[in-house]
Amino acid sequence: MNKKKTNLSGNVSSSSSQGTIAYLFRHGAVWFWGNLLAASLFVLLRWVESDQDMPLLLIWYTAVIAISTARLMFGQRFLASRQYADDELDEFGQRFLVSSTLISALWGVSGFVLFSQQVLVQAVHVLLLAGAVIAAMPVLAVSRVALYLQIGIILLPITLNLLLLTDTSHQALAVATMVLTALLVMASRSITHLLQELHAAQVSMQEQANTDPVTQISNRRFFDSIFKTEWRRAARDGNNIALLMIDVDHFKRYNDRHGHHAGDQCLQIIAQCIKSVARRASDVVARHGGEEFAILLPDTSIEDATLLAERLRKNVEEQRIPHSDGAIPRIVTISIGVSCCTPTSPRNIQATPEAELVYPAMLLNAADRALYRAKRNGRNQVAREICGASNITLNLSSQATTHAA
Repeated sequence: MNKKKTNLSGNVSSSSSQGTIAYLFRHGAVWFWGNLLAASLFVLLRWVESDQDMPLLLIWYTAVIAISTARLMFGQRFLASRQYADDELDEFGQRFLVSSTLISALWGVSGFVLFSQQVLVQAVHVLLLAGAVIAAMPVLAVSRVALYLQIGIILLPITLNLLLLTDTSHQALAVATMVLTALLVMASRSITHLLQELHAAQVSMQEQANTDPVTQISNRRFFDSIFKTEWRRAARDGNNIALLMIDVDHFKRYNDRHGHHAGDQCLQIIAQCIKSVARRASDVVARHGGEEFAILLPDTSIEDATLLAERLRKNVEEQRIPHSDGAIPRIVTISIGVSCCTPTSPRNIQATPEAELVYPAMLLNAADRALYRAKRNGRNQVAREICGASNITLNLSSQATTHAA
């Protein structure tokens, strides 16, 4: 299946990245209040113990709250209902990782410069630091190595401080902290394996949902989804986007004469021909319905798309799939409609005259019209139409609908 992937500090699909980032920020308020309460409790304990370190303690407390607030506010910019491009998801993931690492570093600093001399306060401090590690666990969704780093940042300073003290109680607490660290690392490894298994199952289910069972290429559902994503990307970058609509000539007669099993085999051969010519990672091949296929070609001119369409037509013709139509022996052929356009960027809508607006339906309609013309002119040929050659009047009041894709 020809699907685009993104790498967000790990190998995950685009849809999984979208879900992962949505999860990270959906519970942002919980992590904010958790950090606030834990930091407040630590300040209260140190204040009751001694007021000598209060200026440094208040600076530390302010830094924790400031970074936690910044992470919360940034997370509120993420809209789960919107489809983000790969680089936008990367930015959200990296910003979450950086802010979480800074918060973990502040908790680690507390074990070094705000170290208490009382064993009871130290024990509570260790428990609060363990809570900070648990609060950092969501970083696993972005990077496993980053979580291990944060565990070390949080617990190593206080462990070293405890080891430097020679009395039995501090040594015992240091050993307990090291055991706790080991348990947290083991827990994170178990969670990582569980997440990997869940992710693999999710990807498998998603691929099944997006795959046509007959041809084993993408189905109409996946095509419609990726078309919206690629349209936004092309509009943002100012690139062309081309579309090929492909129809098997006289396929109903083929099915009636040779049977549905032979018809499925014919579609499978044509699907392989399509995949053999659309080989870029960005090219999207899909069964659009029945005997109709579609190829979406990002960043492709009308000339290059037409050359690819002609190469595909010849490829199918050279398969010499028998097609006996009446008394005249024939072979299976395809007709192809080609169109291309440069989408209108949403930020330029207000400055763009109505006649110059380019929206997804224009590309689909142009490719469909070109396909119809190829079939009407005798089939087994390629026809093309420039997107917008037959403009559809678009009222400015409907802009939000047309650019929702």
